[in-house]
Amino acid sequence: MTKRFFQARITVLLFTLTFVLHTIVFMPVTQASLRNILIGGIVEYLYLRETLLYAHNKQSDEILAGYKKEYGVNSDQRAKEILDSVMYRLLADIDPEGKIKPKFSWFVNNQTTFNAFCGLGHNVSVNIGLFRYINYNEDELAFVLAHELVHGIKLHSLSALPKLVSFNVVQALYLEKNPGTISYITSYIINRNLVATYATLPQEKDADASSFSYAVDAGFNPGAGAAIWSRVAAKSGSNARSSFENIVNPNDHPTNKQRVEYFAKRLEDYSNGKVKVLNGTVYVNGKAWVNPSAAGDLLAEERAYFIAGNLASLIHAAPGSYQAELAEGVIKLNGKTIMTPTDNDQNADELVTSLNSLAAL
Repeated sequence: MTKRFFQARITVLLFTLTFVLHTIVFMPVTQASLRNILIGGIVEYLYLRETLLYAHNKQSDEILAGYKKEYGVNSDQRAKEILDSVMYRLLADIDPEGKIKPKFSWFVNNQTTFNAFCGLGHNVSVNIGLFRYINYNEDELAFVLAHELVHGIKLHSLSALPKLVSFNVVQALYLEKNPGTISYITSYIINRNLVATYATLPQEKDADASSFSYAVDAGFNPGAGAAIWSRVAAKSGSNARSSFENIVNPNDHPTNKQRVEYFAKRLEDYSNGKVKVLNGTVYVNGKAWVNPSAAGDLLAEERAYFIAGNLASLIHAAPGSYQAELAEGVIKLNGKTIMTPTDNDQNADELVTSLNSLAAL
């Protein structure tokens, strides 16, 4: 999802992979023989692997304490309760027998930016700023946490280690043959692109892919993945970079727009191709049904994805015939809540009529 590790201090317990590799990868190499460079790369890999594995498996509690000291523990009780609720739901579905070791731990930290991470030892933390950004929405939080759980369960940090050390060795070999400031700058840029393109970005995409299944299987709205990223895109822009900027500072995460598109496609596929959102309008069986307005804490397009998610959940679980109705101001389909129209939406009775027509196609 977002950056998994922050700018942590260099300690044994907070020996985060990203910081360690940046420290080593970008260290100038001077007068080292090719043989020593290759041997050094092997030693570097083995040392890092063993150090990080030991910390992950044996020092989880100490790492958690270090994270809490570094980022603070937030006292917002509502955020804590929501985090507990979502984590328990996700883990009950992902690991019902409690076989994952070390066990996951989590807390809300004091950072005010939109971020969350899963560090060594299966320690998860969510910024209080993220809760405020999404207005404490549990379904959207579920997709964030599912993404971080994927990183932890698949040990993405450690699995990337061979590639990252290999890139380090290649850079060192190049600098040995081509010493000088220009060579160092060039190899630095190339190294960053290699890390982003072949190590970090694939893992981010993998985490997004599995997070949909994790969150939806645990009963969260299948439209929430597209919803949260449409919110981020609306508030923060696409975060796409120019060609030149992407060379110098490569994007190691999918852009906000790419994430909206990805989760929107997963939502459509989940509905067996019968529901999708296009330009803020919910389509049913290829026909426009509703273009919802902003309501409550949700932006207009964000809300459209939640409505589409409600439809997709029903269609996925019970394909067949459907009957829409308006009950106490709520539009329901086969008894399942689809949306609560507001004064700024289309006429509720007309929406029910059109939904019945479209659902019968």
